[in-house]
Amino acid sequence: MINKTTSLFSILICICILTVNRSFAGNSMNTEITNKLQKAKELYNHREDCEILKSAIEEYKNILKQLSQSEEVRNKRSAEILIELSKCYFKLAEYHAKNNYEKGLWFEIGEKYGREAISLDPNNIGGYYWMVQNIGEHGSISKLYFLNRKGDFEEALKKAKMLDNHIKPYDYSGVYRTLTAYYTPRFMWGDLDTALEYAKEMEDSPRYLINLSVLADVYWKIDKEKAKKYAKYVMNADLSKFPETKFENSIVQKNTAKKWKKLLE
Repeated sequence: MINKTTSLFSILICICILTVNRSFAGNSMNTEITNKLQKAKELYNHREDCEILKSAIEEYKNILKQLSQSEEVRNKRSAEILIELSKCYFKLAEYHAKNNYEKGLWFEIGEKYGREAISLDPNNIGGYYWMVQNIGEHGSISKLYFLNRKGDFEEALKKAKMLDNHIKPYDYSGVYRTLTAYYTPRFMWGDLDTALEYAKEMEDSPRYLINLSVLADVYWKIDKEKAKKYAKYVMNADLSKFPETKFENSIVQKNTAKKWKKLLE
Protein backbone atom coordinates (compact mmCIF):
# COMPACT_ATOMS: atom_id res chain seq x y z
CA MET A 1 0.00 0.00 0.00
CA ILE A 2 2.82 2.34 0.92
CA ASN A 3 4.61 1.55 -2.33
CA LYS A 4 1.45 2.30 -4.34
CA THR A 5 0.97 5.58 -2.48
CA THR A 6 4.61 6.50 -3.01
CA SER A 7 4.36 5.71 -6.72
CA LEU A 8 1.20 7.80 -7.11
CA PHE A 9 2.81 10.68 -5.25
CA SER A 10 5.88 10.46 -7.51
CA ILE A 11 3.70 10.55 -10.62
CA LEU A 12 1.85 13.62 -9.34
CA ILE A 13 5.15 15.34 -8.58
CA CYS A 14 6.38 14.61 -12.12
CA ILE A 15 3.18 15.99 -13.62
CA CYS A 16 3.52 19.17 -11.54
CA ILE A 17 7.14 19.61 -12.57
CA LEU A 18 6.26 19.15 -16.26
CA THR A 19 3.40 21.64 -15.97
CA VAL A 20 5.62 24.23 -14.28
CA ASN A 21 8.36 23.71 -16.85
CA ARG A 22 5.90 24.11 -19.72
CA SER A 23 4.46 27.23 -18.13
CA PHE A 24 7.93 28.65 -17.58
CA ALA A 25 8.95 27.81 -21.13
CA GLY A 26 5.75 29.40 -22.44
CA ASN A 27 6.28 32.57 -20.41
CA SER A 28 9.91 32.70 -21.50
CA MET A 29 8.86 32.34 -25.15
CA ASN A 30 6.21 35.05 -24.78
CA THR A 31 8.79 37.41 -23.26
CA GLU A 32 11.22 36.69 -26.09
CA ILE A 33 8.55 37.34 -28.73
CA THR A 34 7.45 40.55 -26.98
CA ASN A 35 11.06 41.77 -26.99
CA LYS A 36 11.47 40.89 -30.66
CA LEU A 37 8.22 42.67 -31.53
CA GLN A 38 9.49 45.79 -29.78
CA LYS A 39 12.75 45.55 -31.71
CA ALA A 40 10.88 45.15 -35.02
CA LYS A 41 8.71 48.20 -34.25
CA GLU A 42 11.78 50.26 -33.37
CA LEU A 43 13.38 49.26 -36.67
CA TYR A 44 10.18 50.19 -38.52
CA ASN A 45 10.29 53.63 -36.91
CA HIS A 46 13.45 54.22 -39.00
CA ARG A 47 11.74 53.20 -42.24
CA GLU A 48 13.28 56.14 -44.07
CA ASP A 49 16.37 53.90 -44.28
CA CYS A 50 15.72 51.08 -46.76
CA GLU A 51 18.12 48.62 -45.11
CA ILE A 52 16.69 49.21 -41.64
CA LEU A 53 13.17 48.67 -42.99
CA LYS A 54 14.35 45.39 -44.52
CA SER A 55 15.75 44.43 -41.11
CA ALA A 56 12.32 45.07 -39.58
CA ILE A 57 10.82 42.74 -42.19
CA GLU A 58 13.30 39.98 -41.26
CA GLU A 59 12.47 40.41 -37.58
CA TYR A 60 8.75 40.03 -38.25
CA LYS A 61 9.39 36.94 -40.39
CA ASN A 62 11.45 35.35 -37.61
CA ILE A 63 8.74 36.10 -35.04
CA LEU A 64 6.17 34.46 -37.30
CA LYS A 65 8.18 31.23 -37.24
CA GLN A 66 8.32 31.23 -33.42
CA LEU A 67 4.63 31.51 -32.63
CA SER A 68 3.47 28.30 -30.96
CA GLN A 69 0.37 28.98 -28.89
CA SER A 70 -3.16 27.58 -29.12
CA GLU A 71 -4.59 27.73 -32.63
CA GLU A 72 -6.99 30.63 -31.97
CA VAL A 73 -4.37 32.79 -30.23
CA ARG A 74 -1.68 31.82 -32.74
CA ASN A 75 -3.92 32.78 -35.68
CA LYS A 76 -4.67 36.21 -34.24
CA ARG A 77 -1.03 36.91 -33.37
CA SER A 78 0.14 35.58 -36.74
CA ALA A 79 -2.40 37.85 -38.47
CA GLU A 80 -0.98 40.85 -36.60
CA ILE A 81 2.54 40.00 -37.76
CA LEU A 82 1.34 39.45 -41.33
CA ILE A 83 -0.33 42.88 -41.24
CA GLU A 84 2.96 44.45 -40.17
CA LEU A 85 4.71 42.66 -43.03
CA SER A 86 2.07 43.86 -45.50
CA LYS A 87 2.58 47.41 -44.27
CA CYS A 88 6.38 47.13 -44.39
CA TYR A 89 6.36 45.87 -47.97
CA PHE A 90 4.00 48.70 -48.94
CA LYS A 91 6.41 51.26 -47.49
CA LEU A 92 9.36 49.50 -49.11
CA ALA A 93 7.70 49.63 -52.53
CA GLU A 94 6.25 53.12 -52.18
CA TYR A 95 9.37 54.87 -50.89
CA HIS A 96 12.44 52.75 -51.69
CA ALA A 97 11.89 50.85 -54.95
CA LYS A 98 14.43 51.72 -57.66
CA ASN A 99 12.08 50.99 -60.55
CA ASN A 100 8.53 49.88 -61.39
CA TYR A 101 9.53 46.22 -61.56
CA GLU A 102 10.77 46.33 -57.98
CA LYS A 103 7.72 48.34 -56.94
CA GLY A 104 5.36 45.80 -58.46
CA LEU A 105 7.20 42.88 -56.87
CA TRP A 106 7.08 44.38 -53.37
CA PHE A 107 3.47 45.53 -53.71
CA GLU A 108 2.53 41.99 -54.74
CA ILE A 109 4.27 40.51 -51.68
CA GLY A 110 2.54 43.09 -49.46
CA GLU A 111 -0.80 42.15 -50.99
CA LYS A 112 -0.09 38.45 -50.35
CA TYR A 113 0.63 39.07 -46.67
CA GLY A 114 -2.57 41.11 -46.37
CA ARG A 115 -4.58 38.24 -47.85
CA GLU A 116 -2.96 35.75 -45.45
CA ALA A 117 -3.80 38.00 -42.50
CA ILE A 118 -7.45 38.12 -43.57
CA SER A 119 -7.60 34.32 -43.81
CA LEU A 120 -6.35 34.00 -40.21
CA ASP A 121 -8.31 36.86 -38.66
CA PRO A 122 -11.17 38.19 -40.83
CA ASN A 123 -12.17 40.69 -38.12
CA ASN A 124 -8.90 42.63 -38.15
CA ILE A 125 -9.12 45.75 -40.31
CA GLY A 126 -5.36 45.76 -40.97
CA GLY A 127 -5.35 42.83 -43.37
CA TYR A 128 -8.02 44.40 -45.59
CA TYR A 129 -6.55 47.88 -45.38
CA TRP A 130 -2.96 47.05 -46.30
CA MET A 131 -4.06 44.62 -49.00
CA VAL A 132 -6.04 47.52 -50.50
CA GLN A 133 -3.06 49.89 -50.29
CA ASN A 134 -0.76 47.43 -52.03
CA ILE A 135 -3.28 46.64 -54.79
CA GLY A 136 -4.14 50.31 -55.28
CA GLU A 137 -0.58 51.55 -55.63
CA HIS A 138 0.37 48.56 -57.74
CA GLY A 139 -2.53 49.57 -59.96
CA SER A 140 -1.00 53.02 -60.43
CA ILE A 141 1.88 51.43 -62.35
CA SER A 142 -0.14 48.62 -63.97
CA LYS A 143 -3.76 49.32 -64.91
CA LEU A 144 -4.24 45.74 -66.07
CA TYR A 145 -3.07 44.41 -62.70
CA PHE A 146 -5.60 46.60 -60.94
CA LEU A 147 -8.45 45.70 -63.27
CA ASN A 148 -7.84 42.01 -62.56
CA ARG A 149 -8.16 42.72 -58.82
CA LYS A 150 -10.68 45.54 -58.85
CA GLY A 151 -13.37 43.36 -57.30
CA ASP A 152 -11.04 42.25 -54.49
CA PHE A 153 -9.94 45.85 -53.96
CA GLU A 154 -13.48 47.19 -53.63
CA GLU A 155 -14.68 44.31 -51.47
CA ALA A 156 -11.71 44.66 -49.08
CA LEU A 157 -12.19 48.43 -48.91
CA LYS A 158 -15.87 47.92 -48.10
CA LYS A 159 -14.94 45.48 -45.33
CA ALA A 160 -12.28 47.84 -43.95
CA LYS A 161 -14.86 50.63 -43.82
CA MET A 162 -17.22 48.39 -41.86
CA LEU A 163 -14.49 47.43 -39.35
CA ASP A 164 -13.04 50.93 -38.95
CA ASN A 165 -13.12 52.60 -35.54
CA HIS A 166 -14.84 55.94 -36.16
CA ILE A 167 -13.58 57.40 -32.88
CA LYS A 168 -9.97 56.57 -33.72
CA PRO A 169 -9.84 55.84 -37.48
CA TYR A 170 -7.25 53.37 -38.75
CA ASP A 171 -4.03 54.84 -40.20
CA TYR A 172 -5.07 58.48 -39.73
CA SER A 173 -8.45 58.09 -41.48
CA GLY A 174 -6.81 55.88 -44.08
CA VAL A 175 -10.03 54.17 -45.19
CA TYR A 176 -11.83 57.45 -45.97
CA ARG A 177 -8.65 58.90 -47.47
CA THR A 178 -8.50 55.92 -49.83
CA LEU A 179 -12.19 56.13 -50.69
CA THR A 180 -11.93 59.88 -51.39
CA ALA A 181 -8.90 59.40 -53.64
CA TYR A 182 -10.47 56.41 -55.40
CA TYR A 183 -13.66 58.24 -56.34
CA THR A 184 -12.06 61.59 -57.23
CA PRO A 185 -12.82 61.94 -60.99
CA ARG A 186 -10.00 61.26 -63.45
CA PHE A 187 -9.57 59.63 -66.86
CA MET A 188 -13.26 58.85 -67.40
CA TRP A 189 -13.58 57.35 -63.94
CA GLY A 190 -14.89 58.58 -60.60
CA ASP A 191 -17.86 60.06 -58.83
CA LEU A 192 -17.40 63.56 -57.47
CA ASP A 193 -20.42 63.48 -55.16
CA THR A 194 -19.24 60.22 -53.59
CA ALA A 195 -15.68 61.51 -53.27
CA LEU A 196 -16.92 64.67 -51.52
CA GLU A 197 -19.11 62.61 -49.21
CA TYR A 198 -16.12 60.57 -48.09
CA ALA A 199 -13.92 63.68 -47.90
CA LYS A 200 -16.23 65.10 -45.21
CA GLU A 201 -15.54 62.00 -43.09
CA MET A 202 -11.77 62.22 -43.48
CA GLU A 203 -9.54 63.59 -40.78
CA ASP A 204 -8.70 67.19 -41.65
CA SER A 205 -5.37 67.23 -39.85
CA PRO A 206 -1.72 68.11 -40.55
CA ARG A 207 -0.65 65.03 -38.57
CA TYR A 208 -0.74 63.12 -41.88
CA LEU A 209 -0.32 65.51 -44.79
CA ILE A 210 -1.49 63.06 -47.43
CA ASN A 211 -5.01 63.69 -46.08
CA LEU A 212 -4.76 67.35 -46.98
CA SER A 213 -3.18 66.54 -50.34
CA VAL A 214 -6.13 64.28 -51.20
CA LEU A 215 -8.55 67.00 -50.09
CA ALA A 216 -6.76 69.51 -52.30
CA ASP A 217 -7.19 67.19 -55.30
CA VAL A 218 -10.90 66.60 -54.77
CA TYR A 219 -11.77 70.23 -54.01
CA TRP A 220 -9.89 71.39 -57.11
CA LYS A 221 -12.88 70.02 -59.01
CA ILE A 222 -15.37 72.41 -57.35
CA ASP A 223 -13.59 75.02 -55.23
CA LYS A 224 -10.11 76.00 -56.43
CA GLU A 225 -9.50 78.48 -53.61
CA LYS A 226 -10.22 75.86 -51.00
CA ALA A 227 -7.98 73.41 -52.84
CA LYS A 228 -5.14 75.95 -52.91
CA LYS A 229 -5.57 76.52 -49.18
CA TYR A 230 -5.03 72.81 -48.50
CA ALA A 231 -2.05 72.65 -50.86
CA LYS A 232 -0.40 75.68 -49.25
CA TYR A 233 -0.90 74.17 -45.81
CA VAL A 234 0.89 71.01 -46.92
CA MET A 235 3.76 72.96 -48.45
CA ASN A 236 4.26 75.14 -45.37
CA ALA A 237 3.62 72.56 -42.64
CA ASP A 238 6.10 72.22 -39.78
CA LEU A 239 7.11 68.56 -40.04
CA SER A 240 8.79 68.50 -36.63
CA LYS A 241 5.42 68.73 -34.87
CA PHE A 242 4.54 65.13 -35.70
CA PRO A 243 7.72 63.01 -35.60
CA GLU A 244 5.85 59.69 -36.02
CA THR A 245 4.76 60.70 -39.54
CA LYS A 246 7.68 62.96 -40.43
CA PHE A 247 9.07 60.59 -43.08
CA GLU A 248 5.82 60.24 -45.06
CA ASN A 249 4.98 63.93 -44.55
CA SER A 250 8.34 65.01 -45.96
CA ILE A 251 7.68 63.05 -49.17
CA VAL A 252 4.14 64.42 -49.50
CA GLN A 253 5.40 67.95 -48.94
CA LYS A 254 7.98 67.65 -51.72
CA ASN A 255 5.52 66.06 -54.15
CA THR A 256 2.87 68.68 -53.38
CA ALA A 257 5.36 71.49 -54.02
CA LYS A 258 6.18 70.01 -57.43
CA LYS A 259 2.55 69.47 -58.35
CA TRP A 260 1.05 72.72 -57.10
CA LYS A 261 3.82 75.29 -57.48
CA LYS A 262 2.61 76.63 -60.85
CA LEU A 263 -1.07 76.40 -59.85
CA LEU A 264 -0.42 78.57 -56.80
CA GLU A 265 1.46 81.31 -58.66
